[in-house]
Amino acid sequence: MSRSRALWLAALAYVVGGAFLVLGPIGWSLNRFTVRLHTLWVFDLGLPGDLTPEDFGIALNVLLFVPAGFLLKRLTPLPWWAVTLLCVAASAGIEGVQHALVAGREASAADVVANGVGGLLGSLLGLIPAGRASANE
Repeated sequence: MSRSRALWLAALAYVVGGAFLVLGPIGWSLNRFTVRLHTLWVFDLGLPGDLTPEDFGIALNVLLFVPAGFLLKRLTPLPWWAVTLLCVAASAGIEGVQHALVAGREASAADVVANGVGGLLGSLLGLIPAGRASANE
């Protein structure tokens, strides 16, 4: 499989998974997951005790958009800063959709900022050369 095809398939999987996260009635489950991560990392593994479940939620929001920034950078000719702005705009749109259409989900400016940071990190990772092409490409 070519590298380009693999990136497009990854993008499709990301969009489908993202749609489930955004539109699915899983807000409570996501909250429980975040609290469990906090418990595991802080109490079981000994990370600093001043980290809160909300800190983990922010970290998860950053991580959520790293693939978006990376894939957009690799699949489009957009500069890194435009990819980052597109990620911020997409995040703001997602927050609006969640607030309007999904019971129990609220819009959050902190989520938009965290997602934007993730998009920035992903777009910068997308600048790293992919390496030599294989003989199959």
